[in-house]
Amino acid sequence: MISMLALSPAVDVTYELDALAAGGINRPSRTTKVAGGKALNAARVARALGADVRATVALGGATGEWIRRRLEVDDVPATVIALAAETRTCLALVEADGGASSTDVYEHATDLSSEEWGLFAEAVGAAPVARWTAVSGSIPPGVPPAELAALLSALRAGGSRVAVDTSGAALAHLAAHSDLVKVNRAEASELLDREMPDAASACRGLHEQFGVDAVVTDGIRGGAALYAGELHPLAPPRAIGRFPAGSGDAFFGGLLAGLDGGAPFTAALAGARDAAERNAQVPGQGVLAPFSHFRIA
Repeated sequence: MISMLALSPAVDVTYELDALAAGGINRPSRTTKVAGGKALNAARVARALGADVRATVALGGATGEWIRRRLEVDDVPATVIALAAETRTCLALVEADGGASSTDVYEHATDLSSEEWGLFAEAVGAAPVARWTAVSGSIPPGVPPAELAALLSALRAGGSRVAVDTSGAALAHLAAHSDLVKVNRAEASELLDREMPDAASACRGLHEQFGVDAVVTDGIRGGAALYAGELHPLAPPRAIGRFPAGSGDAFFGGLLAGLDGGAPFTAALAGARDAAERNAQVPGQGVLAPFSHFRIA
């Protein structure tokens, strides 16, 4: 089972536009909404790939209620911690001829009070032990990184493996309390406080400094992974899609689904790559296109 800690959920909205008119009125040709934020996008992908996933999610207001109902449709069981503040909304603006890029507008993560954070931590600690516990996305105000690190340490002591996909100051607190860290090369360089020339060097640096397995992505150049002492290349994407938002989340969800299911690491890594590519073919973060949508014979 995968236990996903969703501290910074969002309603993730994709607007498809003929062309973005800065300073003018923009009317999308199509709108797609998902129960998002990095953790829930990853959870939805893992569930779609057949994994047993449970989310603990902090939700507030009308947007939070929409996410709660949507998780039921997505078949992602969730323990909801009610927040006083409204859950955020994030936008991806995709132009018809914009190539493999989007204009993204992300609200800051919704704040948690100390009482709300205490209830969240209590719910996570009381849940059945998961094979993998995952933290993905930004850590909101009101969640002390040191306390989150202590929670992860307790879960590891209880038999769960911990995977983290975040960045910045929070990652500096959590990396040493994790088994697996998934970041891009820029995030790895920031964490290690030195420029990493390539993904393989970043993986080695993360392992040397924090004792973790690591997956480091590097855009269209692919990336690398260091797992159980063995370095694996991550090939560049075979297909470039118009909807890149959420592809990193899909990668994380696909990787965890494979590892939780007992797949060899190379197979889990290949499944993660497939999930990221499939996400980029269709609107909606953490939504997977059929393989036939992009595979080359």
